[in-house]
Amino acid sequence: MKDIKIFDNFLNDLQTAGEVISNNIVNIVIGLLVIVLFLLFRRWLSKNIATIFGKIFQKRPVVGAGVRTSIQDPLKAFFTVFGFYLGFAIMGPSVTVMATLTKLFRIAIIVLITWALANFTPFATSMVIKMEGKSNKKANAVAIKFIANIAKVVIIALSVVVIISELGYNITGLITGLGLGGLTFSLAAQSTAANLFAGFSIVSDKPFDVGDYIITPSVEGIVEDITMRSTRIRTIADTVIVMPNSKLVDEPITNCSRMGKRYADFKIGLTYDTSAETIQKCVSEIEQMLIEDEGIDNERIVVAFDGFSDSSQDIRVIFFTKATAFDPALKARETIYYKIKEIVESNGASFAFPSTSVYMEK
Repeated sequence: MKDIKIFDNFLNDLQTAGEVISNNIVNIVIGLLVIVLFLLFRRWLSKNIATIFGKIFQKRPVVGAGVRTSIQDPLKAFFTVFGFYLGFAIMGPSVTVMATLTKLFRIAIIVLITWALANFTPFATSMVIKMEGKSNKKANAVAIKFIANIAKVVIIALSVVVIISELGYNITGLITGLGLGGLTFSLAAQSTAANLFAGFSIVSDKPFDVGDYIITPSVEGIVEDITMRSTRIRTIADTVIVMPNSKLVDEPITNCSRMGKRYADFKIGLTYDTSAETIQKCVSEIEQMLIEDEGIDNERIVVAFDGFSDSSQDIRVIFFTKATAFDPALKARETIYYKIKEIVESNGASFAFPSTSVYMEK
């Protein structure tokens, strides 16, 4: 008897479900049709609406392009979500199911707004920097990337807080809990925080930009990228060194790319049997050669007899090459070295080398 009763209840439930489905069949069909229509036309709708928003800012093309690019993909996702929400709402779900769908829909809207704002941050940052009148494109690119990343983190953090609140959790209690664990977290993230503030210092002070050749006590090479945490530098040996920003800003930085000319200072040692007349002639010809060389800056050229060393009579040569990059400056100095060697040899003089004279007493 018990089994028969259970079977009867099952048949009644099945009949009730069938009646509900038959009564709502029209609504279900319409709901499915709405979902399909939104899926088919979401791309067209998002593209046209984004274009309309872009045209609103015709007087500011950068803002218009930013708005159009930033909202197009989120709009496409919005019409997908809205289509499913509207379709299920038309199907006539229960009050509990509808309340859950509404909450999920609101959370989805928050996520999509966050997505659009995060997409727009690079354009907004670029517009602010250009309004300040900064003209260095490399510096602008670094600043835009850095500040936009910070803005994205802030936007996402606020979005997470709003979503947690939407789910019904107590934000005050959550913040209190985070405060209790804040000390441990701050100690663990001390290095990251130091690198973050050092990154701000690099972006604001701009001791170097992407593409600059820099020299520090720890590293020497071309700056390839600057992020919130570190700076990537490609060395002369073509290796990449990732330097934490906090360590980099604590060191003296020589930016060779900011030089208008590159300094060269060296000595030429001639043997002690070289006459004073020959030395004078070598000094005069080397100085004239430097003046006539197109790769040398004529603002400061110094060639002078610099005294006597243990094994040589020294001529000191000081000049600046117009090339500032390492490789071109090296080639410019190479040309000068060849010419100096030709001048010394053409005057019958010889280069000295370390030597010791030993006298044997009878």
